Amino acid sequence: MAAESEEYVIDAAVVRRNRQRAAATYEQSSVLADEVGRRMFERLDVVRLPEGPVLDLGCATGRWTASLREHYAGRDVFGLDPAEALASLARPAPARSRWWLPSRRSQGAAICAALERMPFRPGTFSLLWSNLALQWLARPVSAWREIGASLRGGGLLMFSSLGPDTLMEVRAAWRAAGLDAPVLPFADMHNVGDALVRAGFAAPVMDMENITLEYPNPERLVADLRGQGAADARVARRRGLVTPRRWRAALDALAVDGGVKVTFEIVYGHAWWPEHGPTKTVDGLDIVKIHGLGDRR
Repeated sequence: MAAESEEYVIDAAVVRRNRQRAAATYEQSSVLADEVGRRMFERLDVVRLPEGPVLDLGCATGRWTASLREHYAGRDVFGLDPAEALASLARPAPARSRWWLPSRRSQGAAICAALERMPFRPGTFSLLWSNLALQWLARPVSAWREIGASLRGGGLLMFSSLGPDTLMEVRAAWRAAGLDAPVLPFADMHNVGDALVRAGFAAPVMDMENITLEYPNPERLVADLRGQGAADARVARRRGLVTPRRWRAALDALAVDGGVKVTFEIVYGHAWWPEHGPTKTVDGLDIVKIHGLGDRR
């Protein structure tokens, strides 16, 4: 969610492939996403939404899609994930035999589509919920407005993402081994808030916290990251193989007394889509709406 430099740009095909491979292991590796989702969910109790359906953007196996469906009984709640294998797991059992798009005939479904190219009409949703998925936007700066446009006037975007201190221990260990760390340059929450304003959202509210996870050894950490599809997906990622010696050196530099502690900076945000559409252009210029022009008699 930073500027779209070559270092940052994400390969959407790699994101999809990584998440596809993780479908069988995601729920066993998603301790962090489960905890962050729980903390996000508590905030819904103070939110009032306009009428309309809800979308879980980057739904993975659909755990929070199902929780949202219970919370917003009577609304259509849908999931979207770029990996078909995950979207399939998120579909309610009767719907898994076909693809669904939002309609009053389906009380919840999940589709496979790119996070930043959602196949919905503008003004469809009252709430877009996204738990630790938007860091995988391939072109984040240009994606925010499309995400906002899918909201109804007065609709809410609520999300969590990862901040720049995420996996700082991995960055340090890989540097010590002479390697480029396979970690995204995650955006600071202030930059994310600025991007939301430029995209047309009203008064975004951002905050963050650090969560530390402990692992018995470095190999378990690597397996957990891969198990949830969180492998390096940068366009500028290293293409060649790392020698076993350097890989071992990086893992050893990460371990402290045999165990591993790693930091995840969690960025939380919510922002409303204005009742009458965005107030700024893509370039950040103010939109001035002039009414009543025409033939005056």
